[in-house]
Amino acid sequence: MLALKGRQDGFRLIFPKHFLHEVIEKKYSKVLKEKHSYFLDPIDFINETVQRVEILGFSNATIEQQQSSRGEQPLLNPNRTDENEFMYPSAPFSYRSEVSPIMLTDMTLNVEFRHTLGFLNYFIIFENFWYMFSRDTKTSEINDYLYIDIMDEIGSIYSRIKIMHPLINGMDMLSFDYTQPVAQSQTFKVEFKYSNFDFEFREISEKNLEE
Repeated sequence: MLALKGRQDGFRLIFPKHFLHEVIEKKYSKVLKEKHSYFLDPIDFINETVQRVEILGFSNATIEQQQSSRGEQPLLNPNRTDENEFMYPSAPFSYRSEVSPIMLTDMTLNVEFRHTLGFLNYFIIFENFWYMFSRDTKTSEINDYLYIDIMDEIGSIYSRIKIMHPLINGMDMLSFDYTQPVAQSQTFKVEFKYSNFDFEFREISEKNLEE
């Protein structure tokens, strides 16, 4: 069943293996091996450091127009009906936007990663951006889809968000800071833009729950 407390429901964002350029994968596989990392595959290492995901949301779904109207001002003495009536020059009225809902939706995916192993995951993503955006990289070589799996309180996947044609749009600066008296787990954010999305329900059965 789904949890009533949101903190008990989970998510999982898995970057596919071909998200990384083959040159990056080969280079950092060697680095991870030398560092004696628990994860030797760079994409597994990246996926393990995902901390937070932000997606969807919309804004500016209404249009406000000033229109002439006649009515009563609020919070005045109801017994003074005649005195409460005014002709207002204009008053705001809200209408639904004529723009398509897909145009109002924020097509942004924010992914927050945890710095680890000498900022290694930061450099993997940063260097991969250079390779994937180089002119000799074909569009067909860029990842087509990302999936965010939504899990219930017992860890069963019951739905997923499908993100179509995601591209890196921005990345936080790498920050070095000795001013903090106590060591903290630092994070960095990567912003993706995408073209469309879909929400898929997976079939839920007793068999799936047992698995």
